[in-house]
Amino acid sequence: MGTSNKPPKLLWMEDYPNWANKFETYMQAVNYDAWEAVEFEYIIQKNENGTCHNLSQIPDDDKATFMREKKMMNLFKQSIKSEIFQLLQHNGSCYSIWEALMNKDRGNADMRKSKMNLIKKEFDIFTMFKGETMPQMIERYCHLVNEMKRLGINKEYFEYIDKLADALPNDQNTLY
Repeated sequence: MGTSNKPPKLLWMEDYPNWANKFETYMQAVNYDAWEAVEFEYIIQKNENGTCHNLSQIPDDDKATFMREKKMMNLFKQSIKSEIFQLLQHNGSCYSIWEALMNKDRGNADMRKSKMNLIKKEFDIFTMFKGETMPQMIERYCHLVNEMKRLGINKEYFEYIDKLADALPNDQNTLY
């Protein structure tokens, strides 16, 4: 969850959408300057040997940006489980880490297309299961709609209502 002293922790990639919202809110509230490292890519300057400059070698006008990048990197390392962090493909900047997390959550183009097709089919055949209670069905329906929106599948408002109404059984005794 995170506290006022610690950012929320990403323990499983499946939690990424919720974690990302919490993490962004936390960062914007606690240290907006560091959050800017995620929004604007910073390329750490290297010296003639190809190694990173130490703080004393960085030009004065670049020190604030460098420090912001380092603060954000520290917060990422605190927030993201090391097994997840190691699997990310990034160039070392906070911006690229954030992008890598989003891409890992979305998957590649083929995987996204398959997920979208599966969710669309699930929506098309959605109905109340035998023995399922109304709250259970509504919870399952809300989860389906949220997943559709997360994947960028948008329907007209009336389509959502029609699907939910069509999912109800004809025999009203089964609703209780």
